[in-house]
Amino acid sequence: MLGLAAVALAGALAFTAAAPAGAATGQRINGCGWNGGSSGKHPFYEHCATNTNVWIKVKRFPRGNYHRCVGPGKTVLDIDATGAWYDSGYRGGLCKHPGDTGS
Repeated sequence: MLGLAAVALAGALAFTAAAPAGAATGQRINGCGWNGGSSGKHPFYEHCATNTNVWIKVKRFPRGNYHRCVGPGKTVLDIDATGAWYDSGYRGGLCKHPGDTGS
């Protein structure tokens, strides 16, 4: 019984010692949704689902807001974008062609 406990503990420690993804390369793991730009870089929207394309509302200043279809992964937005979020109320929330825009 003690041998089983030692094996289980060793296995658990092996998993906790592993570095998180991106840690060795110094890459920043982006959060899902809106990611504001910094140091002259464009803001972007990170769509974390892997099997859908969705409509997001992009807020811009001083220009007007608009909707954009985004697929899984990172979508770079306009330099003057000040926010973006999933809009389930726009055309049902799902879309077919990433890059399409609407009002």
